[in-house]
Amino acid sequence: MENKKEKRITKETIFLISLIAIIILLDQGLKIWVHMKGETNIIPGILSFKINENTNPAYGIGSNSTIMYILTNIVILGVIFKFMTTQNQFVDRKFKVFLSFILAGGISNTIERIIRGYVTEFLDFGHNLPIFNIADFFVVTGWIAVVATFAVFTVKEWRNKKEEKQLEDKDKK
Repeated sequence: MENKKEKRITKETIFLISLIAIIILLDQGLKIWVHMKGETNIIPGILSFKINENTNPAYGIGSNSTIMYILTNIVILGVIFKFMTTQNQFVDRKFKVFLSFILAGGISNTIERIIRGYVTEFLDFGHNLPIFNIADFFVVTGWIAVVATFAVFTVKEWRNKKEEKQLEDKDKK
């Protein structure tokens, strides 16, 4: 008979893989569509699709070297994947979803950099805001959620330690 925990992990894994695949397909599909259609006004004055070929790597890593960017990105994505799979029992589903956002966006942008030599940025909200893509949105959202989760956890731990210290001090009196 199959263990309930094993069944839950299997369903969770399928869910996370599906989530990653959907994000990658959405981003890649929209990039292909934008390249076929060209500049398109989606919501006049609010949102348009414009092609911006981003040849700059993230954070200045390996500037002027597509290969260095790809290798660095693969290493970072590998570390995130390894963390998700080896720390499974310590990481809740919500946190895995956030990490999946980062993985999906990173994988999608890496795929495009391998194929085209650049990343297509196409979501333009005007008003001097940066042009970005779906993958960028998920990477940034994922990192913000991961940092927020760590911050909340740290504050809770700090409060617990403070309460324990107060109880110890009270018992000593």
